[in-house]
Amino acid sequence: MLQGDYLRSIKGYNYGTFNNLRPLGRWLIGGPMKNLIALVVMALFAVPSFTKADVEDRLYDFTDAYYFQNGVNPALISGRMQPGTGIAVNDTPNFPFQRNVRALLTLPAYDHSGDINYFTVLGGISANAFTANAAGREARAIADSFTEYLFPQAGTDPIGFTFRQSSVLDMRHGYFGADPLGLWIHKWVNFTPRALNTSAGQQFLRSLARQNGKSLDGTPIIASTSDIDNLLNRGYITVTTRPNNDPLRYAICPVIEDPTDGGIALDQFLAITLKADGTPVEPSFLENFESLRTTGDWAD
Repeated sequence: MLQGDYLRSIKGYNYGTFNNLRPLGRWLIGGPMKNLIALVVMALFAVPSFTKADVEDRLYDFTDAYYFQNGVNPALISGRMQPGTGIAVNDTPNFPFQRNVRALLTLPAYDHSGDINYFTVLGGISANAFTANAAGREARAIADSFTEYLFPQAGTDPIGFTFRQSSVLDMRHGYFGADPLGLWIHKWVNFTPRALNTSAGQQFLRSLARQNGKSLDGTPIIASTSDIDNLLNRGYITVTTRPNNDPLRYAICPVIEDPTDGGIALDQFLAITLKADGTPVEPSFLENFESLRTTGDWAD
């Protein structure tokens, strides 16, 4: 099967949305991967994970009962993570609320302060997936209180998944204690003509690029919620959500609370935005991921 045909044959949120991200691992560093068929290759050559104190922080899908308990109907999850797809494997869970499906797919994100985090995607949901009871109402309130900011490349779908940089996760308000499923509302961030076509806007963007570096399309990297607030207050960006009935309005994207000492397994891989020459747009994400994966500690 041709690679293009393979991608067209794949259904589901986890594949169809991250079409421009490239999986990287110890076999693949040094050259760009041309499409997500490499996810399957990585799974085939995965090695057993090592056992250390923080293996309980590895990310698994949740059981149906736990989804219902926390206000989400699992039958309405779009692209729910499954083993045998190249992005997850069967494994023994650490807790009774986890299904025996462990995530291999790992993505990088800045938190609200610009610090490095790693997460996975268990699926997407619309507002219809919240159960019609108190648990569902609470789940939707939780999802609406935690924002995952996404950054489409210039010239692509402004509410799409062809990214120019990594996400920003607003993890304020006690994310790890308050969001048991890792629910987020997606918000897409795009630059306005006022930012790109005026002298004041261009000057501000140059200043931000000196601070954070440049994204894949040459615009500055946005690395914190304060960056977002500053740009929004000046009219330099728009922030957009999808409609309530859109299965990509919300996401189930738990974050690894402690990626050290085995929180990232040896067989996990990082999907990250690359430049044309195959180097990462944000190299610190890859450097730290590889260090955590192979040594259990952050890079020096």
